[in-house]
Amino acid sequence: MKMKWFIIIVVLTGVIAFWGCGGSNATGPSPWTTELEGTWVLVDSTEVLTFTFSDTNWTILVDSFTLNGTVTLNTTVTPKHIDLLCTGSTDTSFIGTTSLGIYALNSVATACTLAMNEFGDTSPRPIVFGIDYMIILKQ
Repeated sequence: MKMKWFIIIVVLTGVIAFWGCGGSNATGPSPWTTELEGTWVLVDSTEVLTFTFSDTNWTILVDSFTLNGTVTLNTTVTPKHIDLLCTGSTDTSFIGTTSLGIYALNSVATACTLAMNEFGDTSPRPIVFGIDYMIILKQ
């Protein structure tokens, strides 16, 4: 009986190693690809805010104002954590600062709710939605 399970595990491991494990990408997903990968947009009556996530990088564009940097996610906690480190900006006072936040995706991952501190704010990370600055992005 133990030999049977051993053979099944070896076969499954070989299949996964040979074909990969990620959607249409035969080699599996990039080790840095996140569930936020892609472009997310908030449109309100005064401005358009665009977040773009690509691997461990992010960019925010609001009119002609741009911020970019690296993102770190913690998906093992509830709510999920997001840390944005700014490494480039049209306003140099943001460079080197971090924004701590929380996020949640809807059930089909087409909307993302974010509650974030401002860049450089040393306050604790938000812990619930609706109290701190909050936005809802659509993909």
